[in-house]
Amino acid sequence: MTRFRLVSAYPRLGVLFRPWLVSNVYEALVFLAKHRRWPNFEKTGYLNDLLFRMRATESDLVFRSFTADKEFSKIFIRGITGEDLSVPTIAVLRSEAEIDDYVFPDQCVIKPTHMSKEFMFHETGPVSQEKRARMRHWLKTNFGEMTGERHYLHLEPKVIVEPWLKLNDGYCHDYRFHMYKGQLTSFGLGIRESADRETLQLQLTPDWKLFPGESFYQGRIEMPEFIDIDALRPDCLPRMLEISRLVSRHVDYVRVDFFTDCRDRFHVGEISHIIAGAREVFKPVEQERVFTTPPPAKEGFAE
Repeated sequence: MTRFRLVSAYPRLGVLFRPWLVSNVYEALVFLAKHRRWPNFEKTGYLNDLLFRMRATESDLVFRSFTADKEFSKIFIRGITGEDLSVPTIAVLRSEAEIDDYVFPDQCVIKPTHMSKEFMFHETGPVSQEKRARMRHWLKTNFGEMTGERHYLHLEPKVIVEPWLKLNDGYCHDYRFHMYKGQLTSFGLGIRESADRETLQLQLTPDWKLFPGESFYQGRIEMPEFIDIDALRPDCLPRMLEISRLVSRHVDYVRVDFFTDCRDRFHVGEISHIIAGAREVFKPVEQERVFTTPPPAKEGFAE
């Protein structure tokens, strides 16, 4: 059983991984098994090596902790842009009693503020006891102990309720800006046509071309013949890039996520730090350098 599943099933065991040395030794062994090398970003320039270094030595920076909290990240975005560009907040629930008593509105999204990749879509009617039990479990979960990402360790467990965005008359799409040294290095696009899954995932280079490789975390990165890549380039792309650059001034690497209608409407989604837990495998492996090599300024697609 992996560390994530073990601590998820038995939260009290998370304290076993809390010591810095224990956590890093475990993650180094997992890294070796996954990537067949020891992490050394100074030597390789690979993305996963950089993410490992971030987790091992600097993932508990105040900036990372503050922006990893889904409630506080909205304060940060408003502070650097002067605008309310994040997804609106309907409610923040801080206790089991509040979860049990709260009447959830129709067409909302429910998430823990202190975790990643956990969410529920609620359409209409009362929220089931099963879903409320899942929310109560979130409040008992320390995501940092599950993942070794120290910026999650001391976050207050909360549940946030947001409106269900339907910016393209159905489901909004996800645009993900990978930023290194303040420059865009790669760009992810998730096309969503249902509430619980993305029907298409693309990875692009800053000059709006398909990422030159394969990913064995999300599956092969490819471009179906029926997709018009130019049609996926929204008018608001320069503004999203501007916001991503403002966020990335504070660290070497960060990913800034947006929800958009693929035209001119968008909201800032999340600010992400250690992508895929530093476990995503690329083929050829040299393509990891794409994420840590800023392109010449004239080649940026949003310039």
